[in-house]
Amino acid sequence: MSDGNFNRQLLPKTELSSGLRAGKAQMRQKAEQAFDEVINHFILDENELKESMKKRFMELLRQ
Repeated sequence: MSDGNFNRQLLPKTELSSGLRAGKAQMRQKAEQAFDEVINHFILDENELKESMKKRFMELLRQ
């Protein structure tokens, strides 16, 4: 009978943490795409402003 303890060596190689990292990466990519769409909609001609805003946004996502 099992007492609730298990050997971690018996667990599959695909850990939960790798799934969480993949999910975070997908959400970061969706956020970046949404940010690009919003910037392109509201700011038409100022490419330098767009780049600096995107750079700052990506810095904040990494925190």
